[in-house]
Amino acid sequence: MFWLSPLAWLGLTAVAVPVVVHLLAHRRAERVPFPTLRFLRPTRLAAIRRRALEDVALLAVRSALIVAAVAAFAGPLLVTPARRAQWNQRLVTETVDSSPLSEGIHRAVARLESAPPARRELVIAAPLTIGSVTAADLAVVPAHVGIRFIRTGSFSATRTAEAPALLTPSGEVQRTVTLQGSETSVREAPAAARAPWPIEIVAPARLQRTVDAVRAAVLAVRVPAPPPNRRAQLVLMDDKQSSTTWGPASAGPTPVRTPWIADAITRIARDPSLLDESSRTAHGLADRALAQPPWHPLTAAADGKPVAAAAASGDRLLVASIAAESDLLVPTLARAIAVGLAQETDFRSAEIVPIPDSQLRAWTRTPGPPPPPRPDTVERDDRRWLWGAVLLLLAIETWMRRQSGDARPATEETRARVA
Repeated sequence: MFWLSPLAWLGLTAVAVPVVVHLLAHRRAERVPFPTLRFLRPTRLAAIRRRALEDVALLAVRSALIVAAVAAFAGPLLVTPARRAQWNQRLVTETVDSSPLSEGIHRAVARLESAPPARRELVIAAPLTIGSVTAADLAVVPAHVGIRFIRTGSFSATRTAEAPALLTPSGEVQRTVTLQGSETSVREAPAAARAPWPIEIVAPARLQRTVDAVRAAVLAVRVPAPPPNRRAQLVLMDDKQSSTTWGPASAGPTPVRTPWIADAITRIARDPSLLDESSRTAHGLADRALAQPPWHPLTAAADGKPVAAAAASGDRLLVASIAAESDLLVPTLARAIAVGLAQETDFRSAEIVPIPDSQLRAWTRTPGPPPPPRPDTVERDDRRWLWGAVLLLLAIETWMRRQSGDARPATEETRARVA
């Protein structure tokens, strides 16, 4: 037995309403005709409150009517063997055939969760190349949902894709990736135009050598070239500086409202090299304003204070950080900023090597038994029987009330006749 809306049982408190009404009701004394009061001794008048229940049967019917109505609102669902067998015979299937498959799997799982009680299966129909679906993507599928793979389409022997350009000491380099069987080759060629350095570094004069070394170090590791509309400003302060001076082209820190700036901040904050280097920094930024909105702390030093904070500045990313001579933190931060500005490239759609059939068989599983029913997925419950009982009790209550009303005039007439 399942109750689809168990909170409705709070309505049982209404059962006490008929009893409370009876006990709190103020009834006037009945007038009885009497020939004379001359032989009666006068006494002091006293108020008498009636506490006895007169019509117990009618009260019981009314209480049962309320209980039946509350139970109907609670939505009873009796899981009989026949009903469970009906659920087991039904199979709800959701097919994922759009790229990327990871997003399609999440949407399909959400649709299966809102399906009526039945066994459930997820069918993934795609070329199923390496990287198109992973164990992490399938981890979101509940254990009772079956998984089946259908390999569709054909595989090319060779496929070519354009990779993001790189910023190098000699200029921008264009890259072309060629996939042939299980081999991958990259061809590089100088770009037709020289890409500008995307990070403007603002620092005191005593840190100018650090600024020059930062740019050279970042270009030496060949970072991806960002789109032309993505730029950043890096403001460097020493550990004794308590206020920040922005560059002449900066509008100062503003809340982040541009999607690519928010994405860049998230990628910078997750950079493993930056996190490791920050943990080795003894002291963080002294300016407490950099730990409050609109700033977003990126990493923390050993003392718990942020060593770098990010915000927006117009249409640019603004980053403030602590700096010192011969420090590896700033080059590491600049490299993380350059990588965060670049667009992420997904080469999974260009892959031509299929996932081994043995791996697909390991991920395949049969649908399990239906999960417990939910209030928004049950097609038909058993509350209709309780509503029928409510109508029956309502008819009985009406009949008993009329019978009680018909008997009352006869009683009053008898009393009058006796008097």
